[in-house]
Amino acid sequence: MAIEHAKHGEVVALSKFHTTESAALVKTEAFEAIRLVVKEGKSLPPHKVEGPITVQCLSGRCTFYVEDEPRELDPGSWLYLKGGTTHAVEAAENSVLLVTILLGKD
Repeated sequence: MAIEHAKHGEVVALSKFHTTESAALVKTEAFEAIRLVVKEGKSLPPHKVEGPITVQCLSGRCTFYVEDEPRELDPGSWLYLKGGTTHAVEAAENSVLLVTILLGKD
């Protein structure tokens, strides 16, 4: 189920979402913010985006692959990737990530 994008100046309580689905929070010409849910034992296959991204683990535990190198994410951890970097995710437990994508080149 899609949610309405956040409005300018609106406070979004990410920890109080009652959905177990991923949701785009906002998308502009400059960036996109996504609340990404990856369920235990599931994964997102290798992919890449043109612009740089940041990933913050809000809850759970997962392995984030930068190219083929694993990086362990747990609540409070944060990761930055240059645009065009191949990455993938595997969830060791139900995980919620805040992903921000800058829509352009580094």
